[in-house]
Amino acid sequence: MEPNDQDMQKLLVGVKIPPCPALLLEVMKEAKRPDAEIDRIAQPIKRDAGMAAALLKLANSPLFARGGKITSVHQAITVLGMKATINLLNQVALLQSMANNPPNFEKFWERSSLSAVISSRLARKITGISQDEAYITGLFHDCGIPVLMGTFPNYREVMIAKANMGQDIHQVENECFSTDHAVVGSMMARTWFLPDNVSKAIRYHHDKTIFTVPSARISKEVIGLAGIIYMAELIVDEHFCQKNPDWDGIAVDVLHYFEMSAQDFAELKDDTLGWLNKE
Repeated sequence: MEPNDQDMQKLLVGVKIPPCPALLLEVMKEAKRPDAEIDRIAQPIKRDAGMAAALLKLANSPLFARGGKITSVHQAITVLGMKATINLLNQVALLQSMANNPPNFEKFWERSSLSAVISSRLARKITGISQDEAYITGLFHDCGIPVLMGTFPNYREVMIAKANMGQDIHQVENECFSTDHAVVGSMMARTWFLPDNVSKAIRYHHDKTIFTVPSARISKEVIGLAGIIYMAELIVDEHFCQKNPDWDGIAVDVLHYFEMSAQDFAELKDDTLGWLNKE
């Protein structure tokens, strides 16, 4: 049974979940208005140099560049579009909220950012999956890990030791810290007012039974997002020449759910890796 908010709060006693930044809330609130205007959305972004710089950098990148140089936040939002703007603001805000992580945590954020991009790209190939929800799920799916590190000083040491012993990290998290990063990440997604599908996909992205055991509580969109995370994580690991610990045990169920053959996925994976190597 899926835990309700009250149950999750009990599991998270003492866990320090970063609040959604006021700037991001202001932008999202304005973007949802029927009469939303770019000028009103741009105003709060201009007050944050990091947010503004990130938007301008992306708008001027080869992915979006359309001739002339983009020099204002208003122009950047126009070029990127509202959804891409919100996704980028979430990414910058997420990194800022975890600013106290150690320097060697940069690799974690690189993986999260890459998972987001790959998840969105995979969603283009799979019917019924929102690219925007895939992106934000890829970005936030492991955000519970740095939150737990910030709450429990011995988290990293314990997890490395147990992983070297071959123990399941989610079982270890629950035994040692009375919760796990999927639960923490899901609650953070709710705190940051991310789409419900995203919050649930984060909650269940390590639950392998969702592909084979039907549940009225878990929609096909949520299952699809979780499946994309498994595929994206495999591609990220291969990109970094690392072994993926989960794919072999879940591949059959994920590919069956998407009605995709092993050959179809191999071609999709190789195409994505080729695209990454060109970037």
